[in-house]
Amino acid sequence: MGEGNTPLIRLRRLEQTLTWQGELWAKAEYMNPTGSFKDRGSIAEIKEARRLKKTGIVCASTGNMAASLSAYAARARLPCLVIVPEKTPAGKLKQAIVCRARVLKVKGVYDACVDKAADIAQTKNYYLCGDYEVRRIGQQTIGIELAKSGITFDAFICPVGNGTVGCAVSQGFAVSNQYPKFIGVQGKGADPIYQAWKTNSSIIQITEPTTIASAMNVGNPIDGDLTLTLIKKTNGMMLSVSDEEIIKAQRLLAKTEGIFVEKAAAATVAGLSLLRNMNQRIVLILTGNGLKETE
Repeated sequence: MGEGNTPLIRLRRLEQTLTWQGELWAKAEYMNPTGSFKDRGSIAEIKEARRLKKTGIVCASTGNMAASLSAYAARARLPCLVIVPEKTPAGKLKQAIVCRARVLKVKGVYDACVDKAADIAQTKNYYLCGDYEVRRIGQQTIGIELAKSGITFDAFICPVGNGTVGCAVSQGFAVSNQYPKFIGVQGKGADPIYQAWKTNSSIIQITEPTTIASAMNVGNPIDGDLTLTLIKKTNGMMLSVSDEEIIKAQRLLAKTEGIFVEKAAAATVAGLSLLRNMNQRIVLILTGNGLKETE
């Protein structure tokens, strides 16, 4: 459907506004077919579902994955069932509904949806999609494209919910023997990986995560341990930003560069305020389109 090979954009106005001493770039993942990086993993999972002769697919989602999988499932003529938290933004669900996916809302947060999706996959001949290995392999193409861009990056900043996309980017860079710092950003109130990194301890689940960035509102991250491993391997770091900082960053990026992204993607810009002394070339992984969160 045209996924991948998204633009790499120099953020000169943002550099000037923040008086950034190095270079800031954006990987425009919001320009994928359904408006987010999820499309890269969705095509990999749909191919796997067809290889295994599954009669449909099911996934838990905070919105972006539901939109993406429903589109690719429609193209593959596979029934699609998505399990979402009841407070998922309506803008993210419209895509899934238009593509004729069945949307099931459940009380609670994303982690409850994961359990429900797994139960359904076991009782039906449905392929369980989600932030698992097949999806991560599909999303590695982000890092592969960046590694082949001809630009040497010192670090990349990525929003972290389950941690899957950040791990995929890091692993994609590694294919070309490049190991830029993996800098992950979480929202305060839903930052179990940040808390573990800060205290050099194991990840402790947050039972009721709360952040305005719905795509990062995860209390029990599937790829949390792998995220910490790759951050340590690349000498990276975890950051945690408030709702207020995320909203301010979303507006700043739109005002300076004309780029409107969803709040999870804007968290990467918010994280820059904590890195003012880094005279480095950094790429922001702008994961999703801001129009997804409008009513």
